[in-house]
Amino acid sequence: MNCLLIGKQNVGKSSIYNILSQTNSNIVHNIGGTTRDWHVSELYKLPNIYIYDCPGISFENKINIFETNNIFKNLLKKIDLFLYVIDYKSIFNQDDYNSLNKLRSYNKNIILLINKFDNFQNEPNNEYYKYAIDNTFFLSCSHKYGFSDLIDYLKKIKIKSNTSKIKFDNTIAIFGKPNVGKSTFLNNLLGYQRSNTNKIAGTTSDHVISDFYYKKKHIKIIDTAGIQKKSKIIKKSLDYYTTKKTFENLIKIDLAIILLDSSEGMNRQDKNIINIVTKKAANVIIVFNKIDLIKNKKLYIKENILNITEQVNQLYNIKIFFISALLKKDIKIVIEYIYKQILSNKHDFKTNLLNSWLKKAVNKKNHPLVNKKRINFKYVVQINNNPIIIKIFCNFANKIRKDYRKYLINDFNKNFKILNRKTILKFSKEKNPYI
Repeated sequence: MNCLLIGKQNVGKSSIYNILSQTNSNIVHNIGGTTRDWHVSELYKLPNIYIYDCPGISFENKINIFETNNIFKNLLKKIDLFLYVIDYKSIFNQDDYNSLNKLRSYNKNIILLINKFDNFQNEPNNEYYKYAIDNTFFLSCSHKYGFSDLIDYLKKIKIKSNTSKIKFDNTIAIFGKPNVGKSTFLNNLLGYQRSNTNKIAGTTSDHVISDFYYKKKHIKIIDTAGIQKKSKIIKKSLDYYTTKKTFENLIKIDLAIILLDSSEGMNRQDKNIINIVTKKAANVIIVFNKIDLIKNKKLYIKENILNITEQVNQLYNIKIFFISALLKKDIKIVIEYIYKQILSNKHDFKTNLLNSWLKKAVNKKNHPLVNKKRINFKYVVQINNNPIIIKIFCNFANKIRKDYRKYLINDFNKNFKILNRKTILKFSKEKNPYI
């Protein structure tokens, strides 16, 4: 069963979404309208029940979201139940009344959620009867009041639906500063306008989750909020929470795409983003967007590849692209490369090849003596492929110098032609289990 949370701005839809899904996916802030895009999660401990959250309906700009939003039109085919949220403080409102009447025309089940009913020991205002909705629940997100009744009802409700558990082959996330073109890039990957785009920086204030199929691979893609300069982020502000949420995505993804603005080049903020992402992400590629704004493109590309590899030492084995998301130029080249070189390349190495590499690398450059004794690198095995984790058995495992570890990683990546993928070396003095 698929449920859609819908209602005006600042009625608490994101808080309700987070409680029902137990994911803390959506940012909750006292600024109204912080949800600017669409999100979906499985209902907590209720398999095959999915809850969607959408941006709050704004009546000030006279936009009829039901008629103009392509995502809403696509969702209508799969939505079984509307969860319409109103604020108890304005329990009857003509705009809400009109919206509910519009929802009725879609012949879907409707539940009315009256949020911010914090004085739940008192009798509620009965003005909500005017909406003529049979199934109504009073909620208080701050006190977690009313949710158990709502969940019990959702368990029992019987609606014919073709809902099945969503499975993804891979997950990709897009990172970068505000206004570098992340949302335009995402829209072109998907083939339709999934994310809001605007000349004003920071249009995406929360991460946006979408999915698409590419050559039979089902891929989840996350458009993260633009990362502001650290000096501009006030603690507990909306930017503070969006930045925190952005970097939390790093542990859940197979590939991080870092987008840079060609017209600005790589500045200190870009370097900080690259440093954080490359330390945590399993796979990384760099994409310079807005190359259409550059006159001498060949010279620009040559200079920036040299500049970026010299200034950021993590990028010695990372692919760099130059595209125009606005003009849809070379985006297919990027996704095809991702598919062939990252998503379809598992990098499983034979143990004999690994040990042959280790012997050659150590012969080329010996580790300095430890306590006047030589380090004996005995054996190497692969224990993971995404990220690549290599375990080396040796004496003095806890004494390996950082510069030598870096040398081995560089030599390993060069020898096995590793691109875009994080390589981790672990050293162990345990007895080799393979001999």
